[in-house]
Amino acid sequence: MKRTPITAKLLAPIALKRDRQSDRSGSVRSVAGTAVRGALAFLYLQHHGHADGLFNRLFLNENSCRFGPLDPGPKHFPLTAASCKREGITHALVDQLWYRTAQHYMAGLVEESAESTWRQCEQCSADLKGHDGFWEEKENNNLGEMKNDRQHVAAHVGIDRQTATAAESILYTLESTLPSNEKKDLYGWILADDQALEALKELLKLEDYRISVGHHRTRGYGDIHIQLDKTVEQVDFESRPENWDLWSQRLTGFLSSQPLSVPDINSEHFYFSLSFPTGALFVDKFLRYSLDPAAMLSWLSPMSSIDDAFPIQSRPLHQLSSGGAMQWVTAVTKHEPLRGWNAAHGLPRQDEWSVARGSVYVYCFQGTLEQREVLIQHLKTLSKDGVGLRRNEGFGTVVISDDFHYQFRNQWRSNRD
Repeated sequence: MKRTPITAKLLAPIALKRDRQSDRSGSVRSVAGTAVRGALAFLYLQHHGHADGLFNRLFLNENSCRFGPLDPGPKHFPLTAASCKREGITHALVDQLWYRTAQHYMAGLVEESAESTWRQCEQCSADLKGHDGFWEEKENNNLGEMKNDRQHVAAHVGIDRQTATAAESILYTLESTLPSNEKKDLYGWILADDQALEALKELLKLEDYRISVGHHRTRGYGDIHIQLDKTVEQVDFESRPENWDLWSQRLTGFLSSQPLSVPDINSEHFYFSLSFPTGALFVDKFLRYSLDPAAMLSWLSPMSSIDDAFPIQSRPLHQLSSGGAMQWVTAVTKHEPLRGWNAAHGLPRQDEWSVARGSVYVYCFQGTLEQREVLIQHLKTLSKDGVGLRRNEGFGTVVISDDFHYQFRNQWRSNRD
């Protein structure tokens, strides 16, 4: 499969509710891959009248076609990103993954007061707090945050179902996202093989590259113009083992150098992270929702329970059948409810629990270079195929050792008062 970037221009406001509370639900900023897939599937059925083999290939076979979310920016901040509590990223933007990794090694060995400099803005000494949202790369490796100033609340009159006219004394508000003056409002991707991609292009061409998503479409909401990028990326766009090695070496140097000087750090060990920019759905063998990727990857080291997590040296090593051992180091993650609507049945979809967008996990592999090569092959496959359920709706996309964690890492500042 090949990854095709897409952009979208809002032709009308879009309203996508956070939950099913129809009278007070806020709007989300992104169009989920589920909604993109559903809108295209609806168009396909309109033109073809029934679900045939090509329909199954496009919308049911995750090995042929997958639909990513449409976001206000090309990239989503990881859960490890933090900014100044007072001034946001204009004062500071840091990624705390490496600092959190050090905390797992240094737990109980360093007083809390000694760590305060890691948790404060370098300009005003205000606390750092988690930073959410979307961003894009600018020139000279600069970062541009996508603004969140297009949310709009409109009042509407309820409709009487019997008379199809305005219902007496029924008013409600609807939060939506307005179109901007820019050429692009949303950014996303489609992962598809050649046959599926050509079929999608033909389908979009029939509709003048327009789809309709969200609530209140009968009132003029939800009209989007889709543009497929002519540049197609190979699916292994993140599979760069030489960068993974460099990422591991830099993390090892960060942990072993002053002022941390974490003991027992071996430069021969291989550290790597798994990031989930679109979230994921993990279930164990009993189909219970899980936060642990190891529930669906047998070669990955399971996360430790909180009672067994510290000290880190007491965590069990996961012996791999190919040789070597792996240890879970840290994770920044959380569960989020995943809701939806089944238009075919006219009923809500079953609620599920997903791993939040931006979740990150760190692991350490111990073994020879030959044994590490087997792990590298596992990581290449993971980067290519993703992991978890509902991957054709964009979930389960994996980024290995994201350079964001190095570029914006916490750096200790000894000149602080």
